[in-house]
Amino acid sequence: MLFPYKSTDSGIHRLDARPKVAFVLAIFVFSILISDIAYLIILLALVLTVAAAGRVLRPTLGLLRYAAYVAVFVILFNILISSGREVIATIGPLTVTSESLLFAISMCLRLFLAVSAFGILTFAIHPDEAMRVVSRVGYKTTTGLSLSTRMYPTVAADTQNITDSMRARGVEFDSGGFLGKIRARSHVVMPLLLNSLERSIAVAEAMEARGFGSSRRTNYSERRMSRSEGTMMAMFIAAAVLGIALFILGYGNADYLRGAGLNWSSGDVLAIAAYLLLLSPIVLGGRR
Repeated sequence: MLFPYKSTDSGIHRLDARPKVAFVLAIFVFSILISDIAYLIILLALVLTVAAAGRVLRPTLGLLRYAAYVAVFVILFNILISSGREVIATIGPLTVTSESLLFAISMCLRLFLAVSAFGILTFAIHPDEAMRVVSRVGYKTTTGLSLSTRMYPTVAADTQNITDSMRARGVEFDSGGFLGKIRARSHVVMPLLLNSLERSIAVAEAMEARGFGSSRRTNYSERRMSRSEGTMMAMFIAAAVLGIALFILGYGNADYLRGAGLNWSSGDVLAIAAYLLLLSPIVLGGRR
Protein backbone atom coordinates (compact mmCIF):
# COMPACT_ATOMS: atom_id res chain seq x y z
CA MET A 1 0.00 0.00 0.00
CA LEU A 2 3.01 2.34 0.28
CA PHE A 3 3.71 2.05 -3.48
CA PRO A 4 7.54 2.10 -3.32
CA TYR A 5 9.86 2.74 -6.25
CA LYS A 6 11.02 -0.48 -7.89
CA SER A 7 14.72 -0.42 -8.78
CA THR A 8 15.31 -2.96 -11.56
CA ASP A 9 17.69 -3.22 -14.48
CA SER A 10 15.36 -2.47 -17.37
CA GLY A 11 15.45 -0.19 -20.36
CA ILE A 12 12.65 1.92 -18.91
CA HIS A 13 14.57 2.46 -15.65
CA ARG A 14 17.77 3.35 -17.54
CA LEU A 15 15.90 6.04 -19.45
CA ASP A 16 16.30 9.61 -18.22
CA ALA A 17 13.50 10.81 -15.95
CA ARG A 18 12.54 13.74 -18.19
CA PRO A 19 11.18 11.75 -21.17
CA LYS A 20 9.42 9.39 -18.76
CA VAL A 21 7.71 12.31 -17.02
CA ALA A 22 6.73 13.72 -20.43
CA PHE A 23 5.26 10.32 -21.38
CA VAL A 24 3.23 10.13 -18.16
CA LEU A 25 1.96 13.70 -18.62
CA ALA A 26 0.89 12.88 -22.18
CA ILE A 27 -1.04 9.85 -20.92
CA PHE A 28 -2.67 11.97 -18.22
CA VAL A 29 -3.76 14.46 -20.89
CA PHE A 30 -5.29 11.62 -22.92
CA SER A 31 -7.09 10.21 -19.87
CA ILE A 32 -8.72 13.61 -19.34
CA LEU A 33 -9.61 14.43 -22.95
CA ILE A 34 -10.31 11.12 -24.68
CA SER A 35 -13.59 9.33 -24.06
CA ASP A 36 -13.73 6.93 -27.02
CA ILE A 37 -13.58 3.36 -25.71
CA ALA A 38 -11.43 2.02 -28.56
CA TYR A 39 -8.86 4.82 -28.10
CA LEU A 40 -8.71 4.17 -24.36
CA ILE A 41 -8.27 0.40 -24.73
CA ILE A 42 -5.37 0.83 -27.17
CA LEU A 43 -3.66 3.46 -25.01
CA LEU A 44 -4.16 1.33 -21.88
CA ALA A 45 -2.59 -1.63 -23.68
CA LEU A 46 0.38 0.60 -24.60
CA VAL A 47 0.89 1.73 -21.00
CA LEU A 48 0.70 -1.84 -19.72
CA THR A 49 3.24 -2.84 -22.37
CA VAL A 50 5.56 -0.12 -21.07
CA ALA A 51 5.03 -1.41 -17.53
CA ALA A 52 5.90 -4.93 -18.69
CA ALA A 53 9.04 -3.63 -20.43
CA GLY A 54 10.00 -1.89 -17.18
CA ARG A 55 9.30 -5.07 -15.15
CA VAL A 56 6.72 -3.24 -13.03
CA LEU A 57 3.60 -4.81 -14.54
CA ARG A 58 2.69 -6.76 -11.41
CA PRO A 59 2.62 -3.75 -9.02
CA THR A 60 0.84 -1.69 -11.69
CA LEU A 61 -1.85 -4.35 -11.94
CA GLY A 62 -2.04 -4.20 -8.14
CA LEU A 63 -2.93 -0.52 -8.42
CA LEU A 64 -5.54 -1.34 -11.05
CA ARG A 65 -7.04 -3.90 -8.68
CA TYR A 66 -7.77 -1.14 -6.17
CA ALA A 67 -9.10 1.05 -8.98
CA ALA A 68 -11.47 -1.77 -9.95
CA TYR A 69 -13.45 -1.20 -6.72
CA VAL A 70 -13.96 2.42 -7.72
CA ALA A 71 -14.90 1.29 -11.24
CA VAL A 72 -17.71 -0.88 -9.88
CA PHE A 73 -19.11 2.13 -8.05
CA VAL A 74 -18.79 4.29 -11.19
CA ILE A 75 -20.73 1.74 -13.27
CA LEU A 76 -23.51 1.41 -10.69
CA PHE A 77 -23.73 5.17 -10.18
CA ASN A 78 -24.01 5.87 -13.90
CA ILE A 79 -26.66 3.20 -14.34
CA LEU A 80 -28.69 4.77 -11.53
CA ILE A 81 -28.57 8.40 -12.66
CA SER A 82 -28.08 8.17 -16.44
CA SER A 83 -30.81 7.70 -18.95
CA GLY A 84 -31.03 6.60 -22.56
CA ARG A 85 -33.31 5.31 -25.25
CA GLU A 86 -31.86 1.90 -26.09
CA VAL A 87 -32.78 -0.35 -23.15
CA ILE A 88 -30.57 -3.41 -22.64
CA ALA A 89 -32.07 -4.89 -19.50
CA THR A 90 -34.48 -4.09 -16.69
CA ILE A 91 -33.54 -5.24 -13.18
CA GLY A 92 -36.39 -4.40 -10.83
CA PRO A 93 -36.68 -0.61 -10.71
CA LEU A 94 -33.39 -0.19 -12.58
CA THR A 95 -33.25 0.24 -16.34
CA VAL A 96 -29.89 -0.38 -18.00
CA THR A 97 -29.43 1.47 -21.28
CA SER A 98 -26.62 1.14 -23.79
CA GLU A 99 -25.88 4.87 -23.49
CA SER A 100 -25.33 4.76 -19.73
CA LEU A 101 -23.35 1.50 -19.92
CA LEU A 102 -21.00 2.77 -22.65
CA PHE A 103 -20.47 6.02 -20.76
CA ALA A 104 -19.68 4.10 -17.55
CA ILE A 105 -17.20 1.84 -19.37
CA SER A 106 -15.55 4.92 -20.87
CA MET A 107 -15.19 6.54 -17.44
CA CYS A 108 -13.71 3.35 -15.98
CA LEU A 109 -11.17 3.05 -18.78
CA ARG A 110 -10.15 6.66 -18.27
CA LEU A 111 -9.62 5.87 -14.59
CA PHE A 112 -7.57 2.76 -15.42
CA LEU A 113 -5.46 4.73 -17.90
CA ALA A 114 -4.66 7.44 -15.34
CA VAL A 115 -3.89 4.90 -12.61
CA SER A 116 -1.62 2.83 -14.87
CA ALA A 117 0.25 6.02 -15.84
CA PHE A 118 0.59 6.75 -12.13
CA GLY A 119 2.08 3.26 -11.79
CA ILE A 120 4.77 4.12 -14.35
CA LEU A 121 5.45 7.38 -12.51
CA THR A 122 5.72 5.61 -9.14
CA PHE A 123 7.46 2.35 -9.94
CA ALA A 124 9.73 3.28 -12.87
CA ILE A 125 10.90 6.82 -12.00
CA HIS A 126 13.10 7.39 -8.96
CA PRO A 127 11.46 9.98 -6.66
CA ASP A 128 14.62 12.08 -6.49
CA GLU A 129 14.90 12.15 -10.28
CA ALA A 130 11.24 13.08 -10.66
CA MET A 131 11.57 15.88 -8.14
CA ARG A 132 14.75 17.10 -9.83
CA VAL A 133 12.79 17.48 -13.07
CA VAL A 134 9.98 19.40 -11.38
CA SER A 135 12.41 21.48 -9.30
CA ARG A 136 13.33 23.49 -12.37
CA VAL A 137 9.97 25.22 -12.00
CA GLY A 138 10.41 26.03 -8.30
CA TYR A 139 12.76 24.08 -6.07
CA LYS A 140 11.29 25.29 -2.76
CA THR A 141 7.80 24.17 -3.71
CA THR A 142 9.21 20.92 -5.05
CA THR A 143 11.15 20.30 -1.86
CA GLY A 144 7.98 20.75 0.19
CA LEU A 145 6.13 18.36 -2.12
CA SER A 146 8.95 15.82 -1.90
CA LEU A 147 9.01 15.99 1.90
CA SER A 148 5.23 15.61 2.12
CA THR A 149 5.21 12.56 -0.17
CA ARG A 150 8.06 10.96 1.78
CA MET A 151 6.29 11.65 5.07
CA TYR A 152 3.31 9.51 4.09
CA PRO A 153 5.04 6.11 4.27
CA THR A 154 6.91 7.26 7.39
CA VAL A 155 3.71 8.26 9.15
CA ALA A 156 2.05 5.04 8.03
CA ALA A 157 4.93 3.02 9.50
CA ASP A 158 4.75 5.03 12.75
CA THR A 159 1.03 4.35 12.97
CA GLN A 160 1.61 0.63 12.63
CA ASN A 161 4.42 0.64 15.21
CA ILE A 162 2.38 2.62 17.74
CA THR A 163 -0.63 0.36 17.19
CA ASP A 164 1.48 -2.78 17.69
CA SER A 165 3.07 -1.41 20.87
CA MET A 166 -0.35 -0.54 22.30
CA ARG A 167 -1.67 -3.99 21.41
CA ALA A 168 1.27 -5.49 23.31
CA ARG A 169 0.16 -3.46 26.35
CA GLY A 170 -3.36 -4.84 26.16
CA VAL A 171 -5.22 -2.17 24.19
CA GLU A 172 -8.04 -3.68 22.11
CA PHE A 173 -8.54 -2.02 18.72
CA ASP A 174 -10.84 -4.54 17.03
CA SER A 175 -13.36 -5.25 19.76
CA GLY A 176 -16.66 -3.49 20.40
CA GLY A 177 -18.86 -1.57 18.02
CA PHE A 178 -18.00 0.98 15.38
CA LEU A 179 -17.77 3.89 17.82
CA GLY A 180 -15.74 1.77 20.20
CA LYS A 181 -13.17 1.03 17.52
CA ILE A 182 -12.91 4.73 16.66
CA ARG A 183 -12.49 5.60 20.34
CA ALA A 184 -9.75 2.98 20.77
CA ARG A 185 -7.83 4.18 17.71
CA SER A 186 -8.06 7.80 18.81
CA HIS A 187 -5.35 7.03 21.38
CA VAL A 188 -2.90 6.60 18.51
CA VAL A 189 -3.36 10.20 17.33
CA MET A 190 -1.46 12.01 20.11
CA PRO A 191 1.80 9.99 20.01
CA LEU A 192 1.64 10.01 16.22
CA LEU A 193 1.27 13.80 16.21
CA LEU A 194 4.17 14.24 18.64
CA ASN A 195 6.43 12.00 16.54
CA SER A 196 5.52 13.93 13.40
CA LEU A 197 6.26 17.28 15.05
CA GLU A 198 9.63 16.08 16.34
CA ARG A 199 10.54 14.76 12.91
CA SER A 200 9.47 18.01 11.23
CA ILE A 201 11.64 20.04 13.62
CA ALA A 202 14.61 17.75 12.95
CA VAL A 203 14.17 18.12 9.16
CA ALA A 204 13.88 21.92 9.46
CA GLU A 205 17.05 22.13 11.57
CA ALA A 206 18.92 19.89 9.12
CA MET A 207 17.84 22.06 6.17
CA GLU A 208 18.85 25.23 8.01
CA ALA A 209 22.25 23.74 8.92
CA ARG A 210 22.84 23.03 5.24
CA GLY A 211 21.93 26.57 4.21
CA PHE A 212 18.74 25.73 2.32
CA GLY A 213 17.45 28.82 0.50
CA SER A 214 20.33 31.05 1.61
CA SER A 215 21.95 31.38 -1.83
CA ARG A 216 21.74 30.24 -5.43
CA ARG A 217 21.14 26.51 -5.70
CA THR A 218 23.87 24.33 -7.21
CA ASN A 219 24.04 20.66 -8.22
CA TYR A 220 26.84 18.20 -7.56
CA SER A 221 26.24 16.54 -10.90
CA GLU A 222 23.86 17.01 -13.79
CA ARG A 223 22.83 14.17 -16.06
CA ARG A 224 22.59 15.14 -19.68
CA MET A 225 20.04 13.55 -21.96
CA SER A 226 21.30 11.64 -24.94
CA ARG A 227 20.13 12.54 -28.41
CA SER A 228 17.70 9.62 -28.48
CA GLU A 229 16.24 10.59 -25.09
CA GLY A 230 15.81 14.18 -26.26
CA THR A 231 14.06 12.94 -29.38
CA MET A 232 11.74 10.77 -27.28
CA MET A 233 10.87 13.69 -25.02
CA ALA A 234 10.06 15.88 -28.03
CA MET A 235 7.84 13.12 -29.48
CA PHE A 236 5.92 12.70 -26.20
CA ILE A 237 5.31 16.44 -25.94
CA ALA A 238 4.20 16.46 -29.57
CA ALA A 239 1.82 13.59 -28.78
CA ALA A 240 0.20 15.63 -26.00
CA VAL A 241 -0.15 18.68 -28.27
CA LEU A 242 -1.55 16.50 -31.05
CA GLY A 243 -4.04 14.95 -28.63
CA ILE A 244 -5.33 18.40 -27.66
CA ALA A 245 -5.59 19.45 -31.32
CA LEU A 246 -7.43 16.28 -32.34
CA PHE A 247 -9.75 16.61 -29.35
CA ILE A 248 -10.72 20.08 -30.58
CA LEU A 249 -11.38 18.57 -34.01
CA GLY A 250 -13.60 15.91 -32.46
CA TYR A 251 -11.39 12.80 -32.65
CA GLY A 252 -11.54 10.52 -29.60
CA ASN A 253 -14.37 12.56 -28.12
CA ALA A 254 -17.38 10.23 -28.09
CA ASP A 255 -20.54 11.50 -26.39
CA TYR A 256 -22.14 8.20 -25.44
CA LEU A 257 -24.93 9.79 -23.42
CA ARG A 258 -26.22 11.38 -26.63
CA GLY A 259 -26.23 8.14 -28.57
CA ALA A 260 -22.68 7.93 -29.94
CA GLY A 261 -21.80 4.42 -31.06
CA LEU A 262 -18.62 2.39 -31.38
CA ASN A 263 -18.13 3.25 -35.03
CA TRP A 264 -14.67 4.19 -36.27
CA SER A 265 -13.72 6.30 -39.26
CA SER A 266 -10.51 6.40 -41.26
CA GLY A 267 -9.63 9.59 -39.39
CA ASP A 268 -9.83 7.73 -36.08
CA VAL A 269 -7.47 5.05 -37.39
CA LEU A 270 -4.96 7.70 -38.46
CA ALA A 271 -5.30 9.51 -35.12
CA ILE A 272 -4.59 6.44 -32.98
CA ALA A 273 -1.77 5.43 -35.34
CA ALA A 274 -0.20 8.86 -34.82
CA TYR A 275 -0.50 8.48 -31.04
CA LEU A 276 1.17 5.07 -31.12
CA LEU A 277 3.90 6.31 -33.46
CA LEU A 278 4.78 9.16 -31.11
CA LEU A 279 4.45 7.26 -27.83
CA SER A 280 5.72 3.74 -28.57
CA PRO A 281 9.48 4.62 -28.72
CA ILE A 282 9.55 4.60 -24.92
CA VAL A 283 9.47 0.79 -25.08
CA LEU A 284 13.02 0.92 -26.51
CA GLY A 285 14.23 2.36 -23.20
CA GLY A 286 17.63 3.82 -22.48
CA ARG A 287 21.16 2.62 -23.10
CA ARG A 288 23.34 0.83 -20.58
